[in-house]
Amino acid sequence: MDTSDPSRPGAEATPAEPPAEAPVEAPAQAPAEALAEPAPAPRRRPRGLTSLIVACAALLGVVGGTATGYAIQAERKPTPLPALSQADLAYPKKALPESKRPEPLPAEHDTAVKADGDLRKLLVGKPKGFREATGYFVNGVSPEDGWLSPGGRSLEYTEPGEVLVDSVRNGIRRVAAANWQRGEYVAVRLVQFRPGAVAEAQAEAESSRWDAANRTRSGHEEGREIKAGSGAGFFVYEPDSKPGYLTVYGGRAVGYRGDVMFDLHFSDTKPLSEKAIKDLALKQLERL
Repeated sequence: MDTSDPSRPGAEATPAEPPAEAPVEAPAQAPAEALAEPAPAPRRRPRGLTSLIVACAALLGVVGGTATGYAIQAERKPTPLPALSQADLAYPKKALPESKRPEPLPAEHDTAVKADGDLRKLLVGKPKGFREATGYFVNGVSPEDGWLSPGGRSLEYTEPGEVLVDSVRNGIRRVAAANWQRGEYVAVRLVQFRPGAVAEAQAEAESSRWDAANRTRSGHEEGREIKAGSGAGFFVYEPDSKPGYLTVYGGRAVGYRGDVMFDLHFSDTKPLSEKAIKDLALKQLERL
């Protein structure tokens, strides 16, 4: 009799013997999670390795391309150079007859013709009531027969040596000059530069304008234009007052035409008339 029957009252349950364990068969394929191993951390490429590889490749490409280019060029035949002479230039067989030749530019419209003549004739006329004066600048010299040497002109500046060197370097040619007096002093300078040095006349005028602007009274620093679009201007200086001396009023007008720069200086012990300065400067500009 089986005493382990749990249905019998009062009987104690006796555990049945476990059946023999069947051998555990290994699954046909292990789960992926069980086979997966932690992925190794990626190796860090040494710093700068990529740049070094690219640089080496570029160097090899340049060297290889240069060598290939030289090899190709060496095998080519030399290209002949064009002839130095222009064989296809054509000239008229006969000159134009006198009746068909263009009229030359009138002398009054040709600044080169006017300036190549007697430069003294281009000096503005002496204002009414003025007389010839022997001198104007303290350390300067008087003009001789309407002319002033480059060295004599340089003496009219505070640094004559530097002015003379610059003038010669810039190609100064000649200087026509006049000094007048009527209580008021006026000095006129026409400075001409060698042919082809038109830019030097302009540079000299601009330098003189800069110098005048440094002495100009308040409100006139940029100067006043003599004529619209002319590039010429006039300046009224700050009065020069010193104890024990008369107050000196000064002004200046500067401009250029072609290779000639004009420079007018004014001085008086009374206030100067801006209109008088402008009118005389305009006449000088028109004569050029």
